[in-house]
Amino acid sequence: MEERARIPVSLPRPNPTTSYWQEPPDEIANLQSTKALPKHADYVIIGSGISGAAIAYNLLEKKPNSSVLMLEARQACSGATGRNGKPTLLI
Repeated sequence: MEERARIPVSLPRPNPTTSYWQEPPDEIANLQSTKALPKHADYVIIGSGISGAAIAYNLLEKKPNSSVLMLEARQACSGATGRNGKPTLLI
């Protein structure tokens, strides 16, 4: 674990593979609700995966008048949440 923690944090890799289920991209994949980033937000969420989406949902349910800014490096759910899993056959 310590060796992995020493790996420098960097920007996402260029030209990542696209998950099969994300072709073609959904209409919200590149959704940007404002032309420019707001100067103020009550909450800023980095990442639109399952954790970021769940946090945004719960914040807006509990505090509907708050402003939530979600930042994503690429398309919605394009990181680990959007990766294909190995199908399992259950009998």
